Amino acid sequence: MLANDLETVEVYLGSHHRPEPGLFGPLPARRLGQVLVYEMQAPEQFEPWPRRSRIERKYALLDLGVSFGNPCWSRWQRSDGTAITIPPEQKDSWYVDLVTIDRDAGAYVVRDLYVDVMVGDGLLPRMLDLDELVDACEAGTITLKQLADGLRRWQRFLDRHLHASRFPQTGLTDFPPAVIEPLAAIEGLLGPAVTWPDSSPSCGTRKPTVVAAAASGRSDDKVACTLKA
Repeated sequence: MLANDLETVEVYLGSHHRPEPGLFGPLPARRLGQVLVYEMQAPEQFEPWPRRSRIERKYALLDLGVSFGNPCWSRWQRSDGTAITIPPEQKDSWYVDLVTIDRDAGAYVVRDLYVDVMVGDGLLPRMLDLDELVDACEAGTITLKQLADGLRRWQRFLDRHLHASRFPQTGLTDFPPAVIEPLAAIEGLLGPAVTWPDSSPSCGTRKPTVVAAAASGRSDDKVACTLKA
């Protein structure tokens, strides 16, 4: 990978909830072709895995509109005194989100679109929240067009990266995607650490530290998954 192939950009995270609570960012990021990499830091109530920091690096495939990361934390001590602990065998698992991605000049806005899948090494994938996507459409939070587009992109992701065979197979086709390897190899931080500001590890419910406003209206036609909320 040549350094001049990398584009320095910013990422904002949001949701499709109405009204949208705001956007979380800007997060330091890089773009290489159809792949984004960005970072954020977990608050102190999240205990990282041994030999890991609270920095979580995430990736997004622009042509499919999915984002994913290997959670940096093993235990979340919640404000009500309860805790969530990730089992040790899930240490290398990935959490994949269906998203929409908009570009405004040098910034990308990544909005969660409800559907998720947990992918663990040697474990069966665990699909989540298809019902929430349908509920959002029925409630008018997203349009039927957004629902159809999201499901088509999700199926392409599943077929291309998790299970390409027509019949059951024993392993994953291409996950984590090989295309992220040059970005995963970037050493050090992508930029100043930005801590997500509340107790939720889900980007759809984070409160904003910065609210992005569309400034230029310019879009990038190489981003196939652009959908305005």
